[in-house]
Amino acid sequence: MTTRTVILSSLFCLILLPLLSHAKVNYISIHEIESPVRQPLSAKLNIVEKKQQSHQKSQLKFTLVNQSTETPLEYQRINDFMLRLKSPHYIIGKASILVYELNENTWVQTHALDISNSLTPSITDKKVIAKTAAENKPCLLTRQPKETLWSIASRYKDQWNVDVFSAMLAIYKSNLSKFSHQHIGQLTHDVALNCPSTETIAMMGEKAEMKAEFHRLNKR
Repeated sequence: MTTRTVILSSLFCLILLPLLSHAKVNYISIHEIESPVRQPLSAKLNIVEKKQQSHQKSQLKFTLVNQSTETPLEYQRINDFMLRLKSPHYIIGKASILVYELNENTWVQTHALDISNSLTPSITDKKVIAKTAAENKPCLLTRQPKETLWSIASRYKDQWNVDVFSAMLAIYKSNLSKFSHQHIGQLTHDVALNCPSTETIAMMGEKAEMKAEFHRLNKR
């Protein structure tokens, strides 16, 4: 092992360990794949979570990665130690379930579970895969180099039928990791920004209220 490899490995650990130290899931594994082949995925997971003072369950998100496409999974708790995940898609070949936990308003991937099978894509499968990939292509905002949050929001506010402060807050809430220290006044230069969902935009309030919230966040 070269010195460079050792240094890179050490840096990776320094970055990863603080994230994992906040993880609330101690153990997670596949209990059973319930769905037959080429049928919408249904799977049971075993889960052991750290005890929390508030006795609240961890805030979790699950996605399916298959054929280079990541799609969200629905989940429900069966009991304190088991979950059921469901997807409208079936899996072909190499696949995995990614587990995310909410840490300081940011989703952090903490686990990956292999659920690969030995199937190879048929012509029909390839058409389904292509359609799924197109449907799940992320929506990104148009942004000029070093463009400010105010400028971006000003361009989209009419399209979203909101005022500029609501537009800025919607962009901010949809891209927390793109702001240095999650400060609304410190948008990172030249990073891709996700489009706010219709639900996020609908949550915005009156202009005076949103203006006050913007200034509150900007003074932190």
